[in-house]
Amino acid sequence: MARLGGRAVGIFPLYLETHRAYKILRVRKLRPIGAGGDTAPDDLGMLFDPVHEHAVARAFVDHVLNHVHDWQLLDLVDLPADSALLACWTQQSTQISGSIVRTTVNRIIFGDLPPDWDRYRQGLSRNRREVLGRKRRKFEAQPDARFFQIHQDAQIDSAFERLAEMHRQRWQGRTEEPSFTSPQYLGFHRALMHALLAQGRLRLYGLQMNAQTIAMFYGFRNGATLYYFQAGFDPKHLALSPGEVLMAYVIEAAIGEKCTHFDMLKGDYGHKRHFFQQTRETLGLRVYRPGLICWLYQVKARLAGNRVPAEPADHIDAAQTKLTASPIAESPTQ
Repeated sequence: MARLGGRAVGIFPLYLETHRAYKILRVRKLRPIGAGGDTAPDDLGMLFDPVHEHAVARAFVDHVLNHVHDWQLLDLVDLPADSALLACWTQQSTQISGSIVRTTVNRIIFGDLPPDWDRYRQGLSRNRREVLGRKRRKFEAQPDARFFQIHQDAQIDSAFERLAEMHRQRWQGRTEEPSFTSPQYLGFHRALMHALLAQGRLRLYGLQMNAQTIAMFYGFRNGATLYYFQAGFDPKHLALSPGEVLMAYVIEAAIGEKCTHFDMLKGDYGHKRHFFQQTRETLGLRVYRPGLICWLYQVKARLAGNRVPAEPADHIDAAQTKLTASPIAESPTQ
C-alpha cells in the first residue's frame, strides 16, 4: 500500500508463488492477486488516486526492486495499455541486469450505449436487426417465455447453481478446464454475488420457458458501465439461440437503467462482436532477475525465434506457494 501524509493513495496486492519449470527448477514468481489458478481476470493494474498515479507507480517499482528480495520473475498481467506501471518499469530497465519484456496483448470488446433501445438497434446492420428480431420473436412464441432478473438474496444460490450447470454443459468436451468447477471458484462467486446484490451492483438475468431456466447472464454494474462476466445456456435449446437472445435483452435492460457503456471483458470472440465493435487492450509485463532462470527463458525465446519469452510448462508446487505479507510501498516517491 502506498501512503502520502498518512492517507492511502495506492494499492497493488501481490503474492509469491513457486512453480516448477522444466520439471526440475523452482521459479519464484511474483504475481498480482487474482492471477493464476482457474481465474481469467481483467484489468489487474493497481488501484490509485489519479492525482498521484505516477508517484504511486514509481514507489511500487522501487519497493519491489529494492525491498522484495525473494522473487525471480515478476509476472504482471492484464494491465491497462496506458498504465503508469508499464512506463515506470521501462524507465527502471537500466537498473536491472536481467530483462524486461512485454507479453501478449489481450483485446476487450466494449461499446458505448445510446439513450434508448431503438437507437441501439438502428446502429446495427439491417441484416443484424432482422436476425435479432426474428430470434427474439421465436423465443417469445414459446410457452411461458420470459426474461427475468434476480432481485432477492434468497434466489441467488439456486440461480447460481443453474448458471454453473449450464456453463459446464455448454463446454463439456470442448475444454479441459471450464469455469465453475472447483469448490474455491464456486464459493468465491457465490459469495461475491450476495455481496454485489447487497450493494445494488449484481446483474443476474435469465431466460425461462415452460418454467425452466434455459439461459443466464452474470455481470455487474460499476458506475455507468455494465460488465459482462459470464453466461451459460442449455445446449438442448440451441435452436432458439438463447445466449444471443438473452444478450440482446440484457443490453436493452442496461440502456433502460441509463448505463452509457457495456464492457464485454477479455476475449475477442465473434459472438461479442455481434453486439459491439469497439476494442481496448490490456498488456502483460515480465521482469526477470539475473540468474539461471532469466538465462533459460532467454535461451528458450531465442530457440523459438521469438523475442518475447514464452512461459514454460509449469507445475504449481502447492507446498511452496505462499502469500506475501509485507506491504509493497509505504509512501510514494516525490
